[in-house]
Amino acid sequence: MSLHRLTATDGVWLSLESPDMPMHIAFLLEFTAPEGGAAQFLRQWRAGLDAPASLPQPWNFRPLKFPPPGVAALVRAVDDIDLSEHIREWTLPEPGSQDQLTELVSSIHRKQLDMSRPPWELHVIEGLAQDRFALLLEVHHSLLDGASAMRLFTDTFTEDAAARDVPDLFTVRPAADSAQAIAAEANPFRAVLTGVLALLRGVGSAARDAFRRARGDKTMAQKAYQQPATILDGTITGARELSRRRYDLALFKRLAKAGDCTINDIVLYLVSTALRDYLTEHATLPEESLTAGVPTDLRAEDDARAGTRAGMMFTALATDIADPRDRLSAVKYYIRAAKQHMGEMAPNEVIGYGLAVTLPWILGLSFGFTNTAASHPMGISNVPGPRNPLYWNGARLETIYPISLLMHGNPLNFTCIGYSGGLHFGVLGAQDKLPPMSYLTGAMDAALDELTELLLPDHAPLAG
Repeated sequence: MSLHRLTATDGVWLSLESPDMPMHIAFLLEFTAPEGGAAQFLRQWRAGLDAPASLPQPWNFRPLKFPPPGVAALVRAVDDIDLSEHIREWTLPEPGSQDQLTELVSSIHRKQLDMSRPPWELHVIEGLAQDRFALLLEVHHSLLDGASAMRLFTDTFTEDAAARDVPDLFTVRPAADSAQAIAAEANPFRAVLTGVLALLRGVGSAARDAFRRARGDKTMAQKAYQQPATILDGTITGARELSRRRYDLALFKRLAKAGDCTINDIVLYLVSTALRDYLTEHATLPEESLTAGVPTDLRAEDDARAGTRAGMMFTALATDIADPRDRLSAVKYYIRAAKQHMGEMAPNEVIGYGLAVTLPWILGLSFGFTNTAASHPMGISNVPGPRNPLYWNGARLETIYPISLLMHGNPLNFTCIGYSGGLHFGVLGAQDKLPPMSYLTGAMDAALDELTELLLPDHAPLAG
């Protein structure tokens, strides 16, 4: 059993693991089984499983308790894995509705993964319909992020509906032979030195912004630590509530074209508008704009390595602006300023900047100070997914819903994935702290209808 060192970012995910803050992410995959139905398909699949199994990285990585993960971020590669400890089976009671599925997934997601073994689980869910079933893949954020998971799905599943030798997700190792990785192997000292210097430049940039914030300057492109007081502040427990939405991706593309912006801008506007209605109706809408952390994928096109390779932009959401057109313009302005600022940095600089900005918050949480001010009160992430339908041994993958994680001071998350003509939202909230997430996704529906009427007046509303 060999030891492996994770990145500083992945070490942070490990160091923050606790019952109140489980640091795993999840993906809910819904399938339509081929001829014979879901029960027969899953019975045949179970019969082909090996136990114990020898799995590749990162599926065989078990975190070490000592030294503390925030210091060394070490994992041990386990030779043989008992799949019965990682695969769980569930059957929904009749009628097997989508609401029942969401409730089950919420209850599963709130529980910590067992950190004494490789921290991932695959939940197999039957009872949806005769030919439908779902998989819930839960994996610790130190092993995969959203971008690496999407590449894993693309590399594992196939566009060929007739293929029958498709591997299981947990038997596939994300590619490690990117151009950057090959160059690093050729000259490791230079690669390490270059990476460290870039990280330090990012830390220096974050320190300058922190000094400006301390002097009361709010003109920086990155809007970290600038959120007003709201119900999003303070501590949370492990209770989680999920709400899901699938929207027509083609509609978002049309709205982006009509609004002279990107799909991501439309996503941010949708969240901004929904939050205005949600807080006005069920809490208190602050006079100043809410802010959000927006992850940015820093991987090269050929980089499908496991772990986290992302930076963080901090943007204002313009929730203080009542007029929809003005709000959209402001959302576009804020996120473009943040992108331009990050665009001037090398990838490792971006990582260093994000680590340094969040360091006071992360250190406070690591030492048990759960009320430490957060750099941002929520995350909003848009992850590109496969464009074409994918299949697993003939079972068609219908939807991919992402489910992120929450932290003290960060009790709300919006993550969406574009797949096969749909934009799939997973909205996760701290159940014991916030009004029901169904109110928030209902407000998203209304916000999309309003924007569609504003920018595409001849288009019939399609939200829901």
